[in-house]
Amino acid sequence: MPAPVEVRSPLWPVCWKSCGNCAGEGAFVTEVLIAPGDVVRFNQTILRTETSKVSTDVPTSVAGRVVSVHVQVGDALPEDTLIAMIERGTA
Repeated sequence: MPAPVEVRSPLWPVCWKSCGNCAGEGAFVTEVLIAPGDVVRFNQTILRTETSKVSTDVPTSVAGRVVSVHVQVGDALPEDTLIAMIERGTA
């Protein structure tokens, strides 16, 4: 059986770093839409984040069964943060 795949937070747009207007204080998790045992489709929204000005849906890059979730509502979400582990191909 293949090892679970790490699903990580995206790299935020370069403009967030240069002007800071959208991301001012960084991104925070506002909604976690998955739990261990859930089956997800490719590109399904699994998380919602918010900054002081922007709300963002974060999709999964793989389809499969959620093994573990590593973030919760209220967490800061820097780039490349581990969000979940997904066992590929069980969807």
